[in-house]
Amino acid sequence: MKTTALAIILVVFLSGSAYPQFAAQLSTARTVSSGVSKGGVYAGIYDHAFGILGQYRYGVGGYTDIGIKAGLLDIDSRGDDITGFDASFDLKYQVMELRMRDPLELSIGGTFEFLVADELNILSLGFATIGSYPINLNSGRVLEPYGRLHLRVQREDTDFGDDTSLEIGFNMGTAFELSRQITALGEIQFDDEFAFLFGVDFGL
Repeated sequence: MKTTALAIILVVFLSGSAYPQFAAQLSTARTVSSGVSKGGVYAGIYDHAFGILGQYRYGVGGYTDIGIKAGLLDIDSRGDDITGFDASFDLKYQVMELRMRDPLELSIGGTFEFLVADELNILSLGFATIGSYPINLNSGRVLEPYGRLHLRVQREDTDFGDDTSLEIGFNMGTAFELSRQITALGEIQFDDEFAFLFGVDFGL
């Protein structure tokens, strides 16, 4: 298990010099219940960028939910500060569940993301596996560590040329239930650039 984890991290750090996937994960493996909506607001600190993101998730039923993220980014690109708009769509399907005596919560899904900025445009299409494990605390709150392995094809159009590459990223974070309607999240992203994201989810 340790060897596999080290191999994944090594691949992430050696996989080229492309821009990272800015939208991150920002949800656990558990899907939103059918017909239920929730929102979220987050800040992201990247190696060469700072971003403010929002998220909307909706449960479509059958252990499936969809999510839309959008935000503004201040990017340091080759010494110049540029502003970018980032948006993503993801679909998540839960395949394992603790209450069904599975060892953890596990979901699989697809992702689509695009970034539009002055000097570059990025388009990516990917596949993600998300795992999490909710821990019931004595206080009655839930602490839920989670992780995501994300494989994607990424197309970059810049003033210096175009490039298409296969990228891999790993996210790990924790969701902590502040109340029945509000959850705080903190997440670390290991992609082509390191990032830290934090924020809150809330019921709608």
